[in-house]
Amino acid sequence: MKGHSTQLLLLSLIVAGGAVLSSCTSKGAKDVAQALKEGIAEGQSASDSDSDDETYSAPTTADWDVSGNTMTYGDHTYTIDGNIDAEQYMSSSKAKVTFTNVPSDYEEFRTVYEEFLGKSIYGVTAMLPMAFELWGRDHEVGKQCIALITGGTCYNEIMRQLPDHMVANEHAPAGDGYAQRCLPAAILEGATKENGYNPKYPYTVNITIGQKARWAEESEILQAYCYHLYLISGNAWNTPQRSVTVMRQWRGDGLYRINNCSALYINIFVPRQDWNGLK
Repeated sequence: MKGHSTQLLLLSLIVAGGAVLSSCTSKGAKDVAQALKEGIAEGQSASDSDSDDETYSAPTTADWDVSGNTMTYGDHTYTIDGNIDAEQYMSSSKAKVTFTNVPSDYEEFRTVYEEFLGKSIYGVTAMLPMAFELWGRDHEVGKQCIALITGGTCYNEIMRQLPDHMVANEHAPAGDGYAQRCLPAAILEGATKENGYNPKYPYTVNITIGQKARWAEESEILQAYCYHLYLISGNAWNTPQRSVTVMRQWRGDGLYRINNCSALYINIFVPRQDWNGLK
């Protein structure tokens, strides 16, 4: 009787072992691992995850895609076009970045930067008006966005001066022309003081290559290559060419960051019409 029970136990172990071995084939192993992962994610035991009554749906990532020179994020699109080359200085090189909307939040801004615009010198440059606008909408979100795309001391310099030029304060009370909430829009194509800095739509940032002597400069302090660009504005300032310096560190993620953009957050001429905001 005891020998018979032992035989039955051995037989059951062999059968179970075969099932486990079967599950460890390529597809089976993945299914088992996924089932365990889903069960843990839901705070279930392994047996709970095998239930036929419930189906676990993993949270989906943001709906975004990069195809050629265009990125889509939900119903927002970002398009780059240009021949500014980081490896070689080419006189009169130009670029432009067109976008339908300012990113809705930090997550969208971060994704657009890391997966698309941050990979080119002119792409990251075009994110400055987006970051400034997001700061105008939500200071904390804007700070995160500005910090993400800047390097060196640039973030501190921006945050020391930008607020005084965009919102009313003790030095520029409401109605004073010194502080203009529309400052980010003044950078965009078609925005002029005469039309209240309401740009063409979709929005476009135009960029040209900067000084040759400052192209791919090596900075031992920043441990990076630095590039000089001009961002072309309308007539918000006396000079439409607004200087921007971009950096790419020798080590790290390979993304470009803004090292200096002080020409973009100084006084603009008072708009002569109402500003309608940006999408």
